[in-house]
Amino acid sequence: MIIAVCSFSGAPGVTTLATGLAALWPAGPLTVPVLVEADVSGGDLATWHRIAGRPGLVSLTASVRATSGPVVVQEEGTRRVLLRHAYELPGGMRVVAAPPTAHEAAAVVVALTRRIQVLFGGVTVLDLGRVMPGTAGAHLLAQVDAAVVAVTGNDPSQIHRVARCRDVLDALAEGGTRVGLAVRDSRFPADEITAETGYPVWASVPTDTTGAAFLRGEGTGPRGLRQRVAAWSHTRQDPDAVEWMPLLATARRLAEHIDDQIWVREPPSSDARRLEGVAA
Repeated sequence: MIIAVCSFSGAPGVTTLATGLAALWPAGPLTVPVLVEADVSGGDLATWHRIAGRPGLVSLTASVRATSGPVVVQEEGTRRVLLRHAYELPGGMRVVAAPPTAHEAAAVVVALTRRIQVLFGGVTVLDLGRVMPGTAGAHLLAQVDAAVVAVTGNDPSQIHRVARCRDVLDALAEGGTRVGLAVRDSRFPADEITAETGYPVWASVPTDTTGAAFLRGEGTGPRGLRQRVAAWSHTRQDPDAVEWMPLLATARRLAEHIDDQIWVREPPSSDARRLEGVAA
């Protein structure tokens, strides 16, 4: 299953939301979610978590680039390839970080589109950043099972832009992709945004500086009596859990919603999907 998080304009916190989804995905013992940063404008994860020079998108695309022709690899084999190039952060989340600059990142994201089959075989969260027509990010978006379009809700121009991209979203939906919106700090009701854009609001994302800092690797848990009381009142069991933070609680609910949405439908042919991602 591949879940993409993207935006069409602005900076509505795509990487933060994608990180939250991967971190809070309802994983079982055999499910290892992997966050893959595939933003052609450059990535943030390597800087956030101080893992520059570690395995990542550059090493992943270099390893699969050597394979030429329409080679179909078994899903469990592709997953092992992806995991070999994923860095495990404290807490167990696996990330494949992109280079921080556009001139480096764009080339490796293009290379990824030519071997997209490496993303199949498990739960992969793609951080596509801002997607524009004709880009490698747009090509990847067309291959996913679920697309979360992030929007800043207090900016009517962003909502209007999503509405004007209705034909793009409709094409995704017709291809079997589930599409929903994640609206940050909205001053408009969810039903009005749905009426304007034609797509449901899957999540209302709050401003949560503590939660955002936690996802950037800058915090480890509740600090001080007030935060510990808030943690206990939310979880009723463990003040060291993370879902007392509103942003992470929202990410958990969104992940569970997407998980339910995807598995209730018949999955597409795995052979066809893998072949679509191989360059001619």
